[in-house]
Amino acid sequence: MNRKGFRLVGTTVLLVVVLMIVAVLFGTNNVAEAQTTSNATVTVQIGAVTIVDITPEKMDFGTANPGDRLYQYTDPDNNIQLSQIQIENLGSTNITKIWFNVTQPSSNPFGTGTPSNYNPGNWLLLKRTTDQYFAYVDRVEWNSSYPIVYLEPGLPSNWKTYGKIRMGNHEYFWTINGTAAYCNTTGNTLVIGQTPHNETQTGTINLASGDIVVGSIQGVDANWGIVNGITIENVSYCVAVSADCSKLRIYKWNGDAPGAGSCGAYGDFNTETLYPGDSVIADVALYVPYGVPQGTPSTGYLTVIAQAA
Repeated sequence: MNRKGFRLVGTTVLLVVVLMIVAVLFGTNNVAEAQTTSNATVTVQIGAVTIVDITPEKMDFGTANPGDRLYQYTDPDNNIQLSQIQIENLGSTNITKIWFNVTQPSSNPFGTGTPSNYNPGNWLLLKRTTDQYFAYVDRVEWNSSYPIVYLEPGLPSNWKTYGKIRMGNHEYFWTINGTAAYCNTTGNTLVIGQTPHNETQTGTINLASGDIVVGSIQGVDANWGIVNGITIENVSYCVAVSADCSKLRIYKWNGDAPGAGSCGAYGDFNTETLYPGDSVIADVALYVPYGVPQGTPSTGYLTVIAQAA
C-alpha cells in the first residue's frame, strides 16, 4: 500500500512538471514576435517654373475723403485689417528681381466730375519694411486742365507746361522749362516746388528760383524723356516726361515704366535672391488726391512681376 501510494505521487509530480514545460514553450504570452523591414525608393524631378503670388488678393481701403493718406486696409474675404502684403515665391526657380505694375487712368480725370474716370491703382504706394518712406509704384500726372493764375507769374521764362503732383493732402507744382519743340528733348528741365500746396498753405509757386528742385531731361525715345533721380518727399524717383508735354510718370517700383531701363535701379523692389518657398513683405499706403468726386472710382489693380535667375 505504501509503495502504490508512492508511485501515484511520483506520477502526479512528473505530470505537473511536463505541463509547466508545455505552458512555458507554447503559452500565448511568451511567443517571440518576429519583425522585418523592406524599402521602396521614391524619386521625382522638379521642373523649372517661376510662380509669384500676392496675398491677400483684395485690399479695401473703405470710405475716404480727398486728401486722406491711408495706411490700413481690410481684406474683405476674411474681414481682417492689414497694413502689408506678402509676396511669395511659390515656384521652383530663384527669383532675382521683383517689380510691380499698377492700373492708371487713360486720360486726365480731374475736372470731369465722373468718379469712374479715376483709378486708385494710380494712388498706391509701397515700401520695403527696412525703408523709412513710402514711394509710388507708378503715378501718372497730367498738366493742368485749367490756368492756375497764382502760379503763372512765378514760372520760368521758357516754361512749356505745368501741373500738380498730387500726393494726398500735399500738392507740388511742376513745370517743364526749355526751348525745344518737344518736352522730352534732352536739355529741357523739370522743375518741382518743394513746399506743398494744400488747404492751409499756398506752397512753392515761384518755380523760377528759390525753393525748387531741378532735374535735367534726357530723351530716350520719340515718346518719352526721363529725369534720373529727382527727390520728392524724401524719395528719389525716376520721372518720365511725355513728348507732347501732357503728362509725367513718377515711379519707384515699376520696371516696365517708360525709360526704366535707362533710369538706374528704379523698378527693382527686392535686393536679395528670393529662393523657392521664401517671401518678402511690402508695406502699403494709399494717398487719395484732392479733387476726386464723390462715388466709386474704377477698380484698381496691383500686379507683381518676377524675374528668375
